[in-house]
Amino acid sequence: MTTTSSANSASTPDAAPPDPAARVPMFGPATPVVAIVVIFVVSIVTWWLIGDPRWSLVGARADNPADGATTSAIVSCLLFWTIFGHIFTGFTFANWPFTKLRQPLSGVAQVVVNLIIGILGTLLFTRVVGHWDPTFSAATAGGAGYTAAAFIVLIGFYAYAFASASLGGYPFESVTAPLSSVAQWFMAAFITVVGVVWLVYPNFSAALAANAPVSLPTAAGWVYSSIVIVIVAAMQWQNWPWAGIANRHLRSLAALVITLGGGYVLMLAFKGLLHGIMPGYVKDVAGFPFALEAAELGVCFSLWSLIFGLIVAPSKISPVAVARAVRTVIVTVLAILTYVVFMRFFATTLLHFPATRDSYGGNPLLWMDWTILLVLWYAVAFGGHLGTKRARTGAAHK
Repeated sequence: MTTTSSANSASTPDAAPPDPAARVPMFGPATPVVAIVVIFVVSIVTWWLIGDPRWSLVGARADNPADGATTSAIVSCLLFWTIFGHIFTGFTFANWPFTKLRQPLSGVAQVVVNLIIGILGTLLFTRVVGHWDPTFSAATAGGAGYTAAAFIVLIGFYAYAFASASLGGYPFESVTAPLSSVAQWFMAAFITVVGVVWLVYPNFSAALAANAPVSLPTAAGWVYSSIVIVIVAAMQWQNWPWAGIANRHLRSLAALVITLGGGYVLMLAFKGLLHGIMPGYVKDVAGFPFALEAAELGVCFSLWSLIFGLIVAPSKISPVAVARAVRTVIVTVLAILTYVVFMRFFATTLLHFPATRDSYGGNPLLWMDWTILLVLWYAVAFGGHLGTKRARTGAAHK
């Protein structure tokens, strides 16, 4: 995951063919705002068609709460594995080999491949692995097998984002692309396997759940808070503070310690913040998964950090430290407001999530990730091409 287009092109073996005509932002300086609004609108409309518990093609078929839970788990699994597919193609392989094609065909091809990976990943674990291990079985009540398969992506999201965004190509800097991307993929796969074996599988396995090393709520909150550190550091801080360490081995070690250690501290901060912004009558509801809310809040931070890093123009504020601080504050405020608005009425009234009590409820991890996928497709797969237009001949040569 890189923060500049030059970084992407540097790691891509085949540069994109030049466009036949210069392109300019479709709506001038307002283009980022328009793009963000359109992304949110598309996210809502596509949710109504595909994921909505009442209106979608699959949700409307759920006859009871158990069917509804299974449907939600299937949608979540497919979505998470599709995002995982984009992390592979968009960041681990820096859009290769799609850069050989012109836009928008390049973006369309990458989106199709991401969807295929999402479907295949879901089927692999729920239909193949789940055939001999009931932990991932598609037949498990309430869609628990799909949920277990989706949680693999939670670990993988950290591993692959960390490998591509935080390590700067380490330890394969001297290897040419795309071989370096293949090596990076296997390294991140190893980290993912370790995380799944330690944090995820024991919590879903009937034989191991009672003795899981780390509870699922803590694992989810910790890992997603670490993802927030990775994304904010890459998108807003240019990987400060570890980017300034000269020795590449120490720099990579510092990145690992800061993202994981900082993620745990951030999880605790999220929990404290949640106690302040969440109504008391909700926390007292039997069965409400408060411990999981750190991850639910964290995804709001990831969403806005990606929006500001990939869509909003770089800050012109100087010095750089002040610019980073300002953007981080803006991301923080927007993330908290998004979580509050989403949970208090937006999710239950507009997206038809089941309410915890009154109009309060929702699953930010599901819908925010839905929106994150659209942000990534727009900004990375299509390279912002959908927000541009051909420049007039005279303007192109000015």
